[in-house]
Amino acid sequence: QAPPPNKGRGQGRGGRGHHHQNQYDYPPDDELDNTPLVKSSNCWKPSKDNSVMAKLEKQVKGILNKMTKEKFDKLSLQMCDIPILSYEMLTLVIKMVYEKAISEPSFSDMYANLCYRLSQMVKKGTFIKIIESDEDPLAESGAEIVDYEPSGSVSYRWSNDVSTSDAEVVGPFDEEKECIDAALSGEDIDRIKREDMELTLHRLLIKRGTFIKIMHSAATGKYYTVYFPVSKSDECGQQLSLEIFTSEIEAQSHATKMNTFKRSLLNKCEDEFNKQDIYTDWKVEKKEYEKNKAKMEKKERNEKEEELEFRRMKIKKQMLGNIKFIGELYKLGMLKEKIMRFCVHSLLKLEEYDGGLRSKSGEDDDMDEEDHEALCNLFKTIGKTIDNPKAQPYMRIYFGKMSTLSNDQTLSSRYRFMYADLIEMRTKGWKLRREVETAKTLDEIRKDAERDERKAQMESQQGGYGGRGGGRGGGGRGRGGYDRDGGGRGGRGRGGYDNRDRDDRYDNRGGGRGGGGGYDNRGGGRGGDNRGYDSRGGSNRDGGRGGGGGYDRGYQSNRGPPPMSSARAPPVVNKILPPAAAGGARPGAGGGGQVFDADKLKLRANNMRQEWITDPNEKELLMSIDEVLASPDASKIIVQTNLDYAADCKEAELEKIIKMIVALYKNRRVAISDIEVAMTDIVEFIDSFACDNPRIFDYVGDMFTYFANVNALTVDWLCNTTSKVADEGCKPKVIDGAMKSLKKAFGDRAVQSCFGGVSERSAMEKVLGTAKFQELAAAYL
Repeated sequence: QAPPPNKGRGQGRGGRGHHHQNQYDYPPDDELDNTPLVKSSNCWKPSKDNSVMAKLEKQVKGILNKMTKEKFDKLSLQMCDIPILSYEMLTLVIKMVYEKAISEPSFSDMYANLCYRLSQMVKKGTFIKIIESDEDPLAESGAEIVDYEPSGSVSYRWSNDVSTSDAEVVGPFDEEKECIDAALSGEDIDRIKREDMELTLHRLLIKRGTFIKIMHSAATGKYYTVYFPVSKSDECGQQLSLEIFTSEIEAQSHATKMNTFKRSLLNKCEDEFNKQDIYTDWKVEKKEYEKNKAKMEKKERNEKEEELEFRRMKIKKQMLGNIKFIGELYKLGMLKEKIMRFCVHSLLKLEEYDGGLRSKSGEDDDMDEEDHEALCNLFKTIGKTIDNPKAQPYMRIYFGKMSTLSNDQTLSSRYRFMYADLIEMRTKGWKLRREVETAKTLDEIRKDAERDERKAQMESQQGGYGGRGGGRGGGGRGRGGYDRDGGGRGGRGRGGYDNRDRDDRYDNRGGGRGGGGGYDNRGGGRGGDNRGYDSRGGSNRDGGRGGGGGYDRGYQSNRGPPPMSSARAPPVVNKILPPAAAGGARPGAGGGGQVFDADKLKLRANNMRQEWITDPNEKELLMSIDEVLASPDASKIIVQTNLDYAADCKEAELEKIIKMIVALYKNRRVAISDIEVAMTDIVEFIDSFACDNPRIFDYVGDMFTYFANVNALTVDWLCNTTSKVADEGCKPKVIDGAMKSLKKAFGDRAVQSCFGGVSERSAMEKVLGTAKFQELAAAYL
C-alpha cells in the first residue's frame, strides 16, 4: 500500500501545533507501481522438523512434563519403551532427564529412580554395530593399511551412531558386491538424493582403508551405499572405535561396556559437576565490577548488580540441584563411593597428600557460601549410606573439618548452624530433627488429610481440650478432652488430653477421690467414677484405696479391651493350638463413635487397606478402625471386604493384607468369628475364585498359615470347611495349599505337628478319601 499523501500545515496528527513540513517527498499516487505481489516457487514456508532427534526430543519432553510420583510407574514404562537407535539419542535422553532433575530438586529422587529403570532397560544398546575390517589389529596408529588376502585374518571395530538417514547415497545396485566394487574403484560416482526412500542397514565393513556402509531397499530390492576414507570419519560425522579387535566377541564386549546408560550418565554427572568453574568466572567478573564500580553511573551500577545477582542465584540453583541429584543416584547404586568422595573433596577443598588428606591452600581454594550449603545438602542425602565402616578414616577427616567450621566465627551463622545440625544428625544415626516436606502422591495427600480429619473428630467428640478437673475439694467440672492430670480430688474431671504431649500417649494419671477414668487412668481414688474399660476396681499404681481403678493404657468402652502384646507371634514349633475360647473376645461396641451403614463401612475398609499397603502403621490402623467399631457388624464387614479383595489381589499385596487382619486380631479389634466367616466364604466357593485367580489355593494356604499361627483358625476348621466345597477336585488342592504354605513358612516339622495327629489325619481322610489323603501324607507327613 502506498504511503499517505503529504499533509499541509495543521493537517497532521493532532491538528494544532504541527508547523514543520513533511520530511519525506512521496511521489503522486498515479506514479506508484501497484502491481499485486506474486508468490515465487521457492518462497519460504513454515515446516515441522520431522527428524528422528526432533521427534525423540518432543516425545521425551512430553513424558517428563507429565511426570509425577502418582504417574511414575506408567510414564517410566513409556520412557523405557522408546527405542534408542543411536548413541546420540541416548545422550539426548540423559541430557533432558538430567536438566529436568536439576531444575526440580524436590523430585530428584523420582528422576533418579527413572534413571535406574532406564539403566536396566538400556544395558545392551541395540544401536551398537560391529564393523568387519581388514586392518591389522597389531599395527600402530597411523601405520600403512595392508590389503589382506581372503585367507588372511579378520579384525573388527565398533560404532555407536551408524544411521541410514543419509541425504545422498550411491546406487542403485543389484548386488552387494557391486556396492563394494564401487567404493573401492576410486572413481567419482555421482550421488543421488535419497528423499523419502526407506532404507535398512545391510552390512558394514572397512576394506583397504575405506569405510563402506551398504543399505537395502525392501520396496525395490536394490542396494545403495555410502563410503569414505577411515581417516576422514570425524569429518564425515561417523564415530568409530579407536581400538581394533581380533574377535567379534571382544569388540561387542568393549562396545557394550563403553556405551551403557550408566556410563553415559556418569560422564554427564562429571561434566555437570565440573561446570562449577562457571562460579569461578562469576567471581572474577564480580571482582572486576567492584574495582570499576566507582566509575559507573547509578543506573549502570544497579543494572550490573541485578545481572550479577540473577546469575549467582541461577548458578546456585543449578549447583544445589546437581548435588542433590548426584546424591540420589549414589543411594540407588548408580554411582560409586569413589565418585562421591571426589565430590566431597572438591566441596571441602581437600587434596590427597602422602596417603592422607589435607586442606588446599591458595586464594581460589577457599570455600564459597554455595560450597557450604551444597556440602550439607549432600551429606543429608547420602550420609546414612556413605557413613559405613570402610569409610571411617575419611569420615573422621570430613567431620573434623566440619566441626572446625561450625565454630568459625568468621563464617555466617547460617552455615555454622547447618554444620552443627549435620554433626548432631550423624550422632543420632542420620535421623532428621524435623520432617522434610517432599513431593507426595495423591494417596499420601489424601492419607494426611484423613489423619487430620480423624484427630479433629476425636477432639470434637471429647469436647475439645478440657480443663484439668477440679482441684483438691474444688468443684471444677473439667469435662471433655483428655488431660494427663485428670480430675483432682472432689472434681468431676473425666481425664483430658494434654496438648503439650502430642505423641498420642494418653497418660491420665487421673483423678483422686471422685476423679473420672479416661485413657490410662492410673488414678481412681476413693469413690472414683471410673469410665474406663475395666471397672473391676482395686487399687493400681497411683490409685487410692477403694477406687474403681481405670484400665492401664485403657481404651474407651467403644474401643474394646486393651491390645494384646505387640510382640511378634512365635513361630509354630509343635502344634497350632486351638483358641482358648470359642469365638474369641469380641471388641467393645457402642459408645460415642459414629455409626456407619454397610456401604460406608466397606469404603472405610478399602481406605484402611490402601493406607496400610502404602504405610503399614499399626497405630494409624487402630485409630481408623476405632472410629467405626460403634457401627453394627463393623469388624465383620471390614474383615470380609479385605479378605475378598485379597482373594484376587496381586501377590505383592497379599501378605500385607493378611498382616493387617492379623494386627487387628492381635489388638482385639476383630474376633475369631469374623475371620472364620470371611474365610469360609472363600473356601466354600474356591472353585469360582479359581476361574479368575489360578493361584487361589496358594493364597488360601498363606491366609490359613498366618491366621493359624495366631490361633485364629485350626486344622479342624479347615477340614470342616473344605468338606463343603462342591468340586471334589478342589478339596485336595485346598489342603495341599495349606500344607505347602505351612512348610514354606515353618518347615517340615510344623506340618507334621499340625496335620500329623490322629484326629487331624482322620478328619483329612474323611474329607479327601483314602487315596488322596495317602498322596498328601506321603508328600508332607
